[in-house]
Amino acid sequence: MNRKIKTAVIGCGAISDIYLRNLKDLFSVTELAAIGNRTLPAAQEKARIYGIERALTIDEVEKTDIGDGHRH
Repeated sequence: MNRKIKTAVIGCGAISDIYLRNLKDLFSVTELAAIGNRTLPAAQEKARIYGIERALTIDEVEKTDIGDGHRH
């Protein structure tokens, strides 16, 4: 069984579109589980555009189990 790695992107600036597209289209081992941003409305908009289930603030992302505490 191939287990996907839950991934969250933090930051919804212009460069985030490249990260989000690549994570969704190029990496079959990742599941784009959340998008986080300093302001929730920006995260909600990116979540809508890319079909991401969870839009969160940065503080909320840090409290999830996404990435099992591994940060870059």
